Amino acid sequence: MRALFFVAVFAACTARGDEASKNAKIEEMLRITKIDRIQEQVMEQLKGAFSGMFDQPGVPAEVKASRKELDDEVWTIIKKRVSFEKMKADYIRVYSETLSEPEIDSILAFYKTTGGQALLEKLPILTKKGMEIGQAQMKDVGPEIQRAVENFVERHKPK
Repeated sequence: MRALFFVAVFAACTARGDEASKNAKIEEMLRITKIDRIQEQVMEQLKGAFSGMFDQPGVPAEVKASRKELDDEVWTIIKKRVSFEKMKADYIRVYSETLSEPEIDSILAFYKTTGGQALLEKLPILTKKGMEIGQAQMKDVGPEIQRAVENFVERHKPK
């Protein structure tokens, strides 16, 4: 019975040690990938999209003129609530649940290579260009989707 207790304690300590090692590697991966900077870039894109809401037809000119005040207020709230530091533990948890330690080791090894560093450096450019491609395709398909919606509504109107 006593031996079983020591085995259980040893297993728990080993698991915590393995978890700590894995979490340290995940933190290194987050640091190498500069995920905090990527999050800031995404937030800036969201800020642009939010500001663009005021550019819609029908928004009164006085509202458009004072939108910077609202932008500043909203982004102050968001920056307080949605910071990388506040989300870091969640990132670590999600990465830990999703990736095994050998996978993390392989990812870290890749990111430390010349090719991995080049990918990390150029990923924002690739992401932006990929988004532009997707937006262009959505722009082309927009009218077709609009027609499909109109046809659907027409078919399902009460008679």
